[in-house]
Amino acid sequence: MKIVQLRTPRQPRREPWSRERLLHERAIALGLAIDISTSATYDSHLNSYLNFCTLHHFPVEPTPDTLSFYVVYMCANIKPRSVASYLTGICNKLEPYFPGVSANRKSILVARSLSGCMKRKLPLARQHILSTINDLPPNASHDSLLFAAMLTTGFMALLRLGEMSLPDNVAIRDLRKCSRRSTVTWFDDGYGFDLPYHKADRFFEGNKIRIIRATAMAEDGCAPHLIQAAGRWASNTFQIYIRKNPVLLQALLFNRTQQ
Repeated sequence: MKIVQLRTPRQPRREPWSRERLLHERAIALGLAIDISTSATYDSHLNSYLNFCTLHHFPVEPTPDTLSFYVVYMCANIKPRSVASYLTGICNKLEPYFPGVSANRKSILVARSLSGCMKRKLPLARQHILSTINDLPPNASHDSLLFAAMLTTGFMALLRLGEMSLPDNVAIRDLRKCSRRSTVTWFDDGYGFDLPYHKADRFFEGNKIRIIRATAMAEDGCAPHLIQAAGRWASNTFQIYIRKNPVLLQALLFNRTQQ
């Protein structure tokens, strides 16, 4: 639609600016819109985002996907609660160029990535077991060796804490749950022992636990029902465990797509 001037304008004659000058002057105005100290902090946040994009060969456009990757990356390097402040600074600096950045910041993908990182605990993996064993000194104490043995055994056999230790409260100790040293058997590729009791099954008659590898079965493409059997889970319990363990869920989904 064309608007026609009805009168002769009374505005003084002004020279037009080039687009480069318009961009320059706008950048100055935007920079002065907030306090200088705040602007400097936001500049630092933006630099961290730009550095992340450069390192990972991502375009600068702050899509929900890129922002969520930035969140999980930064949460592994700084306190997760600080990342929310970083996102605020990034949005402030990029909004003039990408008007949708605030909406992307509030997207479900970014919000849940940040929320998960806030309460995330690093899952136990194979490399952690190897690191624990390799870091043992030559003259390691009995307690250190016992801890490494319990950690390795529990990880490989999907054991519960109560199946490897006794409670401090003597009144609730149950020797039926104790695996005896006399039942230990050595194999060429591992070792095993009798698990005499299972708290979820009163009619459990004992089971020979063979320590080779079990927790990493999902990463190796093992079928879910075999993992369930190895962990001695009821069907409902196993489904709940999968939903609460993103590492196992991702391993199952990834290996299923590769087959």
